[in-house]
Amino acid sequence: MPPLAKRAGSLELGEHVPRMGEQDAIGQVNVRVSRGMRDYRLLLRNRSADIMFKDEESTGADRMMTPRLERRLMVLHRLVQREWGGLRLRVTEAWDENGEHGPWSAHYEGRAVDLTTADIDPGKLGRLAFLAVEAGFDWVYFEDRTHVHASVRK
Repeated sequence: MPPLAKRAGSLELGEHVPRMGEQDAIGQVNVRVSRGMRDYRLLLRNRSADIMFKDEESTGADRMMTPRLERRLMVLHRLVQREWGGLRLRVTEAWDENGEHGPWSAHYEGRAVDLTTADIDPGKLGRLAFLAVEAGFDWVYFEDRTHVHASVRK
């Protein structure tokens, strides 16, 4: 972790940890996983009732993720509850089956997640990004004023 993120306890808008490109940190995205594929059967459905999932598709896609992503997400969930007195973590996107991201997005393999807190307070995002680094995500990006993007290796 770079000293800036550790010292500040918060990431700045546009900052990512580590300071390299996402695919350099997590590995190349090789396939757009779709239902019925072997790779889809390797994804887990996060069944946590304590994490809020946006699920705007109404398909449960936002709950689908790799086991490594799920482990990091559950650690982050505990850190968020400890930090903000039981406030819930909110997942706005995990596995993307609708092609809403760029051509090499880790969302297509269920290795990325877009996050806010349940109160959708943009003032918490820099700290949320720092907590995601602490939770062990392999690449964390305070992408914009609406969410934090985090991803994992295979």
